[in-house]
Amino acid sequence: MGEVIHVARPYHDLTTPFTIDENGAIAEYIINDPELMPQLAIGATILIKDKRKETTSTEDYSDFWYAGRIVGLKSVAPFNPERTTMLYREDTTMDPSVTLSDIRGPHTHQPMVIQVFLNRELSKLENNPGKYIESSIQRPPSGYSYLYFPEISQSPDSTSPTLADILNVPGEGLDLGMIGFGNKPYGWKGNSYLHYRWDIKNLDNKHVFIVGESGSGKTVLLKNIAYEIKKSDSSNRIILTDVQGDITQILFPDFVPRIIPKDWQPVFTDQQYIEAQKVFGKFRLIVPKTNDESIADVNEIKKLALKSGVDVKSISLRFQDLDLPSNAEYLFRTTSIQAAPLLDDLAEGLHANKEPASISRLLTALSRLLTKNPGSQITVPTSGVSYNRVTFEATRRILNDLQKYFDMDLEALSNDSNPLDAFDFNGTIILYLDHLSQDERFMWEMQLVSWLYQNKKKLKNTYVFFDEAHQIIPAERVAKSGGMGEIFNRLRSNFEKLAREGRKFRLNLILSTQNPQDLHPIVPEQCPTRIIMKINPKNAQYAFLEKELAYVANSFGHGQFWIQSPFNGTPDWIRVHSIAPPLPHTSMEKFRDELEKRANNKS
Repeated sequence: MGEVIHVARPYHDLTTPFTIDENGAIAEYIINDPELMPQLAIGATILIKDKRKETTSTEDYSDFWYAGRIVGLKSVAPFNPERTTMLYREDTTMDPSVTLSDIRGPHTHQPMVIQVFLNRELSKLENNPGKYIESSIQRPPSGYSYLYFPEISQSPDSTSPTLADILNVPGEGLDLGMIGFGNKPYGWKGNSYLHYRWDIKNLDNKHVFIVGESGSGKTVLLKNIAYEIKKSDSSNRIILTDVQGDITQILFPDFVPRIIPKDWQPVFTDQQYIEAQKVFGKFRLIVPKTNDESIADVNEIKKLALKSGVDVKSISLRFQDLDLPSNAEYLFRTTSIQAAPLLDDLAEGLHANKEPASISRLLTALSRLLTKNPGSQITVPTSGVSYNRVTFEATRRILNDLQKYFDMDLEALSNDSNPLDAFDFNGTIILYLDHLSQDERFMWEMQLVSWLYQNKKKLKNTYVFFDEAHQIIPAERVAKSGGMGEIFNRLRSNFEKLAREGRKFRLNLILSTQNPQDLHPIVPEQCPTRIIMKINPKNAQYAFLEKELAYVANSFGHGQFWIQSPFNGTPDWIRVHSIAPPLPHTSMEKFRDELEKRANNKS
């Protein structure tokens, strides 16, 4: 606790007592000089020391503690008639010879009232004084109680629970950052920190949900989580979807600068930076093929990756690998509502003949039926359903348009294996999506979800990172728009099955988004660990963040976040200052400039 303990005293009376009701236990404390408690901040963890009567003896009291979180701070007028006597209560006797301006008192400043939400009671174990037993709140604090900030960890002269005792943070696990109250980590003045560790080895459900606006530090956090996962066990497999191109920077430590540590951040040596690249093991870069192969950035990235010893795979999606052709209905450029059912019927007929439902075979089937049936109505033999001739013509145009997205690799069409089998790789995979349109990204991520579910049994200890998850698992109101409800319902069903059953096989999902309001609630429901970075308070409700904490998150700096991880021992939101790992990272503007410069130098 240090030499001086600055405390806040109870702020209650007969008309405004401390309360315990269906909303929890709430108490208020007042400190005459807020400057004495500089760690005051919404969300800060506090300790309240109280006296509990053990027997009927009038003097038989013992110490016990309440742990809680600050949920409100307010200044009060020093001459407010309400509870005035409380304001003038002093910790020490005033010296009448001191000038009035030097006396600590309500006439020189505004006292601060601290509103706290009490989480639990803690009592010492008789046979182990250094350990504490927890229980739910059974009664409000008494007038004997006072509030202060706990020590970080046990010291020889500790007589009360520490921050480590209160938060139950595991001693081992992924190092996600330092626990903090305000804009600095807790204990920053003395360079003493409590690390927040995420114990993935002992977690049954490792799915994670991350929310953060652009510039919040989300990409650096994702890189650190991937780095820590691989560092904890080299046999872990990582799949990173790269929507904006900034994840791919990991592949180029020779020209992308490392993350520059600031303030309290650890400084890494050159050797540590070199060793960090080896943590990820072998790299594989998967780049979707497109009709536009002249994209300079993509070509330069592939060349530089090959030069760096990265295994580069350029693959194309096959139409025949879709569960149903109608899964691509959102790509159809037609007003015909019968085109999707017709394609599903034709695909069923091809499957019955043990033929793949590729675009070319579907076009052949369409042409054959159009030639054999000159009338206005054409019946599909396998299903017995009749369609208008104009539906057949519209469907043929749709298939020709879909060749912009599928079946660009002719060699893959004659291969029995799915091109997505390239994701079965012992190492770290980056799926580069920055050069694709939003429609193309959606299709790739949707097919990856399907492939992961089909292959979940052989993807032991795999961690899959999906950025901009709201694009692949959108909210209900988005799913119903434009007649796309059925497609998105199937996709959500695939995701739910993957989230529920995948964890049995230790296939884990890390999903992030900038727009939680556009994300289906099934995602946070399946992800018990939630991380909230800088976010607009209006969006915070969709991430299940309490109102008072949302306003704090709105002013977060780079890399700061709230985390809630019940199965990691932290069911309450904790403020963490993330660690910048020893990995390459720079702005995308500088990264693209460097790529362009290198491309021009070779031309």
